[in-house]
Amino acid sequence: MRRLGFLLSMAILGALFIAFPTSAMASGSIGALSINPDSVRDGQSTTGTVDLGFADPAPTVVRLFSGDPSAAQVPVSITIPAGQTTGSFTITSNAAAAPEIVQILGATPDNISRAHLLSVNPATPAGPSLSSVSFVPTSVVGGQNATGTVRFTAAMTQGAVVQLSSSQPAIARVPQETVVGANTSTSTFNLATSAVSTATSVTITASWFGVTRTTTITLTPGAPPAADVVRITKATWKRGLLTIEATSTNPNAILSVFSASGSFLFDLTNKGGGRFADQRGFVTNPVQISVRSNFGGSASAVLKS
Repeated sequence: MRRLGFLLSMAILGALFIAFPTSAMASGSIGALSINPDSVRDGQSTTGTVDLGFADPAPTVVRLFSGDPSAAQVPVSITIPAGQTTGSFTITSNAAAAPEIVQILGATPDNISRAHLLSVNPATPAGPSLSSVSFVPTSVVGGQNATGTVRFTAAMTQGAVVQLSSSQPAIARVPQETVVGANTSTSTFNLATSAVSTATSVTITASWFGVTRTTTITLTPGAPPAADVVRITKATWKRGLLTIEATSTNPNAILSVFSASGSFLFDLTNKGGGRFADQRGFVTNPVQISVRSNFGGSASAVLKS
């Protein structure tokens, strides 16, 4: 069924290219097509984004195709205005469709096409399930961060990707997803907030396949507390292995390691009691690193070898 849908969409794509008028051939080339989120169920809609390779002085028409319109529908086309490089469109899924991976294609008149796979109504895997999402602390001053945790009933052998959303993203922002590592049962994520004039309750939702869990966090007016104090207690690179140990005065912090250029490397594992540590393989010695907390603290160190 998936192969048939793909072949059908490609056949339609070829026919429509022939139908493009010669005058349209000057339109820009499509560089990429992305879908976020790229897994939906129960009739949810999602957003596709087209990125052109460069801005064109004329409007660019991007034709859109679904490998199986009975499972996921897209508009016939979108037009990216002159001088712009991106355009978005809505993909509508069918709640009654069988679980399927649908290919979504975008194409411009110059015969350049890009595709992205959309998972529609994926079946919930057997085994452990998403059990909760929670925050520490449960009440913060607007402008302060908080640490969220998603938890499964048992360790996920192959890991899991959990989708996150906020009922009020203007004042309480979460990442679009958090990843539970293989053979672990939890994952942490940061909640960034903005100042508020009155106490405001925000609902945070975590979704994994057909399982949804929610929690609330309260934002209050006032001055955010001082940043936590971060100290690096060990920073070594030996034979390709980077080892970092650090502490924070906030035991619920998320400590992240960055290179000297500011590139994110990895998060440290919370060992409890304000202690954090981890080690990763790096072929090249990063020479210098910094450790930053989601509660504002930071520290830097030159690696010992």
